[in-house]
Amino acid sequence: MKNEMKKIFVEIRKVVCFLSFSFCVLFFASSCTMVQNIEENVAKSAISFENNLRDIKIFFTKSKGPEGILLIPVNRKVSRDDSIAAAAVRELFLGPSKIEERKGIMTEIPVGTRLINIEESEDEIVVNISPQYLTGGGSATMQLRYLQIYRTLKKIVPFKEIYLQVDGKVLKTIGGEGLEVTQPLTKINDYTQKYEKTDKVQP
Repeated sequence: MKNEMKKIFVEIRKVVCFLSFSFCVLFFASSCTMVQNIEENVAKSAISFENNLRDIKIFFTKSKGPEGILLIPVNRKVSRDDSIAAAAVRELFLGPSKIEERKGIMTEIPVGTRLINIEESEDEIVVNISPQYLTGGGSATMQLRYLQIYRTLKKIVPFKEIYLQVDGKVLKTIGGEGLEVTQPLTKINDYTQKYEKTDKVQP
């Protein structure tokens, strides 16, 4: 009787071991499949995200020694789901990256300036920004600040008239120096005629 019980116990152990081994194999195979599926989904998501981006140019400033401070175009990637003009202005207000700053790239737009909203039609665009835009700076700073927005938007919407508002009010002057602003925006000549030596800034 004892021998029979022992044989039965051994057989049960074999069955349990077999089932445990089978479960481990199935679990490992399932885990590998899950990991592979996750990796494939991540790769597809990355490709989809990349395909949903578009390249734009925004304008920052950089000192060119004797040539003075010039506007230079910088590349950015923005979502195709967003308004391209709104995305460009937001990127502009974020300022240069740390890497760009180490290369001497700057911005004359005050920290904290933000886009309130943009209204866009077939032939014009109205950009409403926060009051921080008007703080500090002398004449050259104000002109460069103005040109950063103007050149960026002209690059994005070259055939539309651009109107600039601050906190919902039509912008007429910038800063204590009283830089006059014409609506719709036009390029200003006194700073650019003196300093611009290339076509980098011209629309």
